[in-house]
Amino acid sequence: MSSPVKSLESPWRFWPGIAILAGAMTGYVLLSWAHMEIVRQGVGMEAYLGDGPRLPPGVLIIGQLNKAVALLAAVAIGALLLHRRGPRWVGLVSVSWRWIGLAVLVGAVAFGLRLVLAKLMVVAMPDWMAFMATPFALGDGHSLWLSAGFLAMTVLVTPFAEEVFFRGFLFRWMAGNRPVWLAAIISSVMFGAAHILPPQAISAALMALILCWLYWRTGSVWPAIAAHITNNALGIGLGLVWSP
Repeated sequence: MSSPVKSLESPWRFWPGIAILAGAMTGYVLLSWAHMEIVRQGVGMEAYLGDGPRLPPGVLIIGQLNKAVALLAAVAIGALLLHRRGPRWVGLVSVSWRWIGLAVLVGAVAFGLRLVLAKLMVVAMPDWMAFMATPFALGDGHSLWLSAGFLAMTVLVTPFAEEVFFRGFLFRWMAGNRPVWLAAIISSVMFGAAHILPPQAISAALMALILCWLYWRTGSVWPAIAAHITNNALGIGLGLVWSP
């Protein structure tokens, strides 16, 4: 296996990086606001809080699509096109299949630790159980295509978009301007905060530290994507099995 990438060179200085980050967040907020309006006038905001009906898969798909579009657009336009950089600068480079295999294993182990953490959090704070219910289940009368679209977004599209932005751009930008360990902590906290709900935010932030290590170790975003896909696939699978 390859040796660690001792430093991640960043083509983005501090303020250009801030502008790219602000662009991604602004795009996501605007798209999410429009999405929330659709939800409010449709199933109602109670569905997000666990007090109303489960969210239709179409609503969930739009929500995840909003995030993917905002993150990838910020990277493609702000980080690469305007700076005349190629995809390799966000880690879209080939990597050994041994790293992909290790990443899948890491994602599975991380998912197991995530379950243990969730159990401990519920024991400590029982009210958090409401945040952990799966918002969607197959067999709720929705079309097969919508269900398949939701699974594809959750297992494939969202991990790709989040890894390209949070590890490929954000972590690399921070690591190019600050110590790697500090960049890993700050970018991981921001990744966790993007998941909003407290239990998800905590486990996502801890998972992000592992994903940062994979990217730092290989210089490629693909192992982090593989681990992220594994984690999401196990999570959605377990959620569907446990759903009533």
